[in-house]
Amino acid sequence: MTEELFAKFSASRTPCPQDFPAGKMFILLQDPFGLWCNFHAPKEAAVEEPNLYEHLRGKTDKSNRDAWIYAHCQKVTVICGSSEGEKFKKTLEAMARGDDGIIGGVLWDLRQPRGVYGSVNLLFKVNEGKSVFGDYHYKIVQLKRAGELKEHYSMQTALMNNILAEIQNYNHGSALFILKEKEQILDCVRVLPRALEYVAQWHDIRENKLLPEAKKPPKAALSPWRVYANEYVFKNKDLVLFPHLSAQMRKVLRDNGLATYEDVYKAGLEKIKEILKEPVADEALAVETYAHALAYHENMPVKRDVSHWPPSPKKRNLYFDFEATETFTAHSISFVYLIGIWDKEADKFVYFVAKDESEEKIIFKQFADYVGQDDAVLYHWTEYEVKKMRSLCEKYPDIKTDLEKLVSLCVDLKIAVEKAFYLPAPSLSLKAAAPAFGFRWRQDDCGAMDSMVYFTNWLKTGNKEQLDKVLMYNEDDCKAMLFVENYLNDNEVLSL
Repeated sequence: MTEELFAKFSASRTPCPQDFPAGKMFILLQDPFGLWCNFHAPKEAAVEEPNLYEHLRGKTDKSNRDAWIYAHCQKVTVICGSSEGEKFKKTLEAMARGDDGIIGGVLWDLRQPRGVYGSVNLLFKVNEGKSVFGDYHYKIVQLKRAGELKEHYSMQTALMNNILAEIQNYNHGSALFILKEKEQILDCVRVLPRALEYVAQWHDIRENKLLPEAKKPPKAALSPWRVYANEYVFKNKDLVLFPHLSAQMRKVLRDNGLATYEDVYKAGLEKIKEILKEPVADEALAVETYAHALAYHENMPVKRDVSHWPPSPKKRNLYFDFEATETFTAHSISFVYLIGIWDKEADKFVYFVAKDESEEKIIFKQFADYVGQDDAVLYHWTEYEVKKMRSLCEKYPDIKTDLEKLVSLCVDLKIAVEKAFYLPAPSLSLKAAAPAFGFRWRQDDCGAMDSMVYFTNWLKTGNKEQLDKVLMYNEDDCKAMLFVENYLNDNEVLSL
């Protein structure tokens, strides 16, 4: 029977480029432009950028997954093989034997016009209902680290459930998701039509009938197409570079013949007001749109309301940034492990490191002591640092006074910039704003998430080079804030 099923659902072939790999549902939903690049961009433009954080998280996911499976299944088969065809055949054989659990089961339906294939975390035996295998059937169980059921999980699993139903001639109808802190049932039958619409979209992208929008730089696409996509967006002066425009507003502009920020600039403010009047009736949006087009055209900041600028300097001007761990497992704890400060007056980088949660309070006390009671201002970018210190007031009541003092000295430089200027930048994230004026981070392989991995590796190995990478990344974040402030203070800006 398994040979017959294999021949039927493989259509006597192996997957080809015309077939949809269900595992690509993530990139289809999250990075459609990157998917387009896979098919149509120059192959030599791809730049691999390994994500250390995702690798570490993936190892944790597997550990958590296996623990749940072996607690719920007696006879478990792990599907492995030298080819996907061999794995599909072994999955069918395990189902025919009636194994309680099948880890990494591979499912194909390569019959035309379907052409879909993929794998699932677990095929779980249900001892009821009659399938082609006997008085039992299988349902899909997906074990995910996420706190909520994500759309690409739902779409991918609905496709896999449809294949499973066809193979075993029994549709369980739903799949079970074991999430980070809860279980959730997915109605596969209900979401299948939408999943098939996404498959059709994948075919349109593959055949170059559809060119999706890229995302905003500096992450216009995921690796390996991030660098290419960033360059593509800037080279084409794409409307996605406007930080405030929704996809709907960009469509309105394109429908009126304005496909680039240069088109918007040439159209002029009054024309933009006219175009955007009907869909939004918000003149401020039109002004902001034209102002950003002007900023890009001249590659200069444009005044918004400079009464908000510059922030009032103090005797000591400190630019600070936190790095924190994330919970990888149920036993790991999130804590701030690094407080970095660029001291403008001393012209130096100061930092405090906590090796574990027990030292977190210590470094915040060190931070408070360094700032002292002098006339000081603490600049940060976004509200994360302030929110974190406020939350720590409850965790560490004995240093609550110190934390509240630190919060009282804080100035969100991002908000100050946003109120005063329109920037030639796709967003007001620090990673977008600072490069707009020429700032560059010294490392290409250490971001906020990767720094957690380097920190973890330092704790395990004692290799100071790992910690040095984290310190350099944090120092650059701190210096980037001062760089933006200095640029806006020292260079000419435009008026509308």
